[in-house]
Amino acid sequence: MFLLTAACLFFLILGFTYLRMRGSGVAEDVGANSNDKQIKIKVFILPGEHECGSSIQRNLTVQEAAAYLKNLDPEYESVLNTSLQWILNSGEDVGIKCLSNDPNEMDVTNVTDVKYLESTSPKMSFRCRFRRAFVNVTHRLSIVLWGIAMVWGVLHYMKYRWAKEEEETKQMYDMVVKIIDVLRSHSEACSENKELQPYMPILHVRDSLIPPQDRRKMNKVWNRAVDFLAANESRVRTETRRVGGAEFLVWKWMQPSAACDKILVIPSKVWQGQAFHLDRRNSPPNSLTPCLKIRNMFDPVMEIGDHWHLAIQEAILEKCSDNDGIVHIAVDKNSREGCVYVKCLSPEYAGKAFKALHGSWFDGKLVTVKYLRLDRYHHRFPQALTCNTPLKPSNKHMNSMSHLRLRTGTTNSQGSS
Repeated sequence: MFLLTAACLFFLILGFTYLRMRGSGVAEDVGANSNDKQIKIKVFILPGEHECGSSIQRNLTVQEAAAYLKNLDPEYESVLNTSLQWILNSGEDVGIKCLSNDPNEMDVTNVTDVKYLESTSPKMSFRCRFRRAFVNVTHRLSIVLWGIAMVWGVLHYMKYRWAKEEEETKQMYDMVVKIIDVLRSHSEACSENKELQPYMPILHVRDSLIPPQDRRKMNKVWNRAVDFLAANESRVRTETRRVGGAEFLVWKWMQPSAACDKILVIPSKVWQGQAFHLDRRNSPPNSLTPCLKIRNMFDPVMEIGDHWHLAIQEAILEKCSDNDGIVHIAVDKNSREGCVYVKCLSPEYAGKAFKALHGSWFDGKLVTVKYLRLDRYHHRFPQALTCNTPLKPSNKHMNSMSHLRLRTGTTNSQGSS
């Protein structure tokens, strides 16, 4: 369909361009005498032949015009000046332009200054007009297509760069997590074996994490991870040590204090209370479907690691710990809205989950919930058709609810005091 439209548009433009090049759009010869018409015949043809490449001469000299009229009829030669004067005095486009020897002189008013005659609308053959129109349209379309190709190329390159930058950022965060795991594990090993040095050369950490064949490709990601640790990680200290007779930059894991250990036990992703109370205005009275769509549970750009989605599922199950009807949870990892999909055994269980989740604060984001039709849910997640076993949290610690417990405990202690 697109090619057909493009072809029709091409031939339409070609037709308009051909009509503009016909050379027949001259003014009517009102008041023109016969010898002027005879001059036009010759003057029209000559520039057209020049434009078509069959003649090197574009205009006709006055002497050639006089000779041409004399060959037609000797009487025409005597009235040539009269015809030229009529052309100059007419003030209209009669199809013939009078020129002097001076190319800068646009308007000639004296017959004695007229040296050349040139047509304002050259007469060309059909073949020549069509060829010129085709070349003109093709040239213009090629410029337009070239411009479109340039814009498309720039947009495609920018999209590629954005995707590559996003991928490198994700790889950098993954690398940071791996580095911290290596340093923490080494620190724990040092606490058990006092013969081990409490630091690790940075290059040794790199060589243990990145295979030799990938080090050149991952060099930029590694450098970004090193800079990120230096600027944002207080538990990792960079020092200079002599190892094996050579100076190395090393990392040393700084063991947090006991107070910090208590803080680290609390996970970063926690439920932070209710933003508003549910009523008839913001909560449907009855659910007609057992499926839910939950928004703002996460930010895909900020998540790191390969199993972060499991923490999201665990947080939902902990928030709905008194709900025995949740049978399927799906985290859309690529969702910019942070969407999570939940299926329950019945609409009643879905309504209970709705009231537990909708309007809650989670990890600094306001969670919203809406109902989703069962057929649409199964169309997107066919594996959910056979799910009928209620899901439960993996442990009893309820880590995502610890912030609420801590805040409730603090409030109660303040009230007692």
